Amino acid sequence: MKTIKNQVAVEATIAERVWTAAFGSLMAAVAVCFPRRDSRMLGRAMTQGMLMELERRNCWTLAEALGHDGPHRLQHFLSRGAWNHDLARDRLAVWVAAELTDSEAVLIVDETGDEKSSTDCVGASHQYSGALGGVGLCQVAVHLTYASPRGHALIDRELYLPAAWAEDEERRLLRHVPDEVTFATKPQLAAAMLHRARQLGLPARWFTAH
Repeated sequence: MKTIKNQVAVEATIAERVWTAAFGSLMAAVAVCFPRRDSRMLGRAMTQGMLMELERRNCWTLAEALGHDGPHRLQHFLSRGAWNHDLARDRLAVWVAAELTDSEAVLIVDETGDEKSSTDCVGASHQYSGALGGVGLCQVAVHLTYASPRGHALIDRELYLPAAWAEDEERRLLRHVPDEVTFATKPQLAAAMLHRARQLGLPARWFTAH
């Protein structure tokens, strides 16, 4: 029994070291995306919080798990923080592909809905979502996943902005929707992500969509 416990403890230690090394490598890959040390450290902490076993993940629950006094630092980081999220997305995709690359790698496009309580959130409207099992008040996003026999990871995303949202100038202004964000169909959003993946040189043999 003692031998088995020792073996389990050794395996757990090795797994922890491997995870720590991989996480450190990922954070190093995206470090240039953060102009200041405090934003870089906050981004690292928030990522660690997202990986915790939490029933729900939002700024309130993450702040509590990380020992913050409230969600304000995380909210500011996400809404007004000075960091290059597009470059972070690209660097993450390249890192994932390097870790999971395989001759049978697949790029997978899928969409999912996030249920909302009001239409205040950008893109939220009464629309169909397979995740909700029908029509509901939700945001819908199109995602791109990199998958291989070695594992899988989300590497890109685009928020679907319904035509009613895209054409409402007052609502766009109130929610700070960038001028360059216009209405695009979900296949068009998927095509844009696939184009980015190709530009980044991500190795993949297959493509599929749900």
